[in-house]
Amino acid sequence: MRAEEKILEEIEEEIRMKRAVWESIEKPPYNDIEQSLWIAGMRNAKDIICKHMNDGWIPVEKDQPKTDDYILLSFENFSLPLVGRYESNEEGGAFYLGDCYEEDTCISQDLYVNAWRPLPAPYRPETNNEN
Repeated sequence: MRAEEKILEEIEEEIRMKRAVWESIEKPPYNDIEQSLWIAGMRNAKDIICKHMNDGWIPVEKDQPKTDDYILLSFENFSLPLVGRYESNEEGGAFYLGDCYEEDTCISQDLYVNAWRPLPAPYRPETNNEN
């Protein structure tokens, strides 16, 4: 088991234990808002760890990219990631390949996006200011 997976298990166990304690106490020391904020914080910590475990890949079930940003797409049925973009529409949205605005979605080309990640910044050669 990887260290990150162990941390995730510990966070989930901590959430379960706190909930059990809160439910067993007649007059809990925390109000509902404080309890909700604590649980939300623990879940945010878990999300951050998951993001780093996946090398920055974000599952499409968790979040969608900003419309028209170029992103790297991962597919459940194709082994290479490709550059594409996401466009929201009346049905929710769709992923498209490449940098031109074609009408064919990834799904129409039998490519099923399972995750995405932002593109790295483009290469910029170092400039020497000592000319």
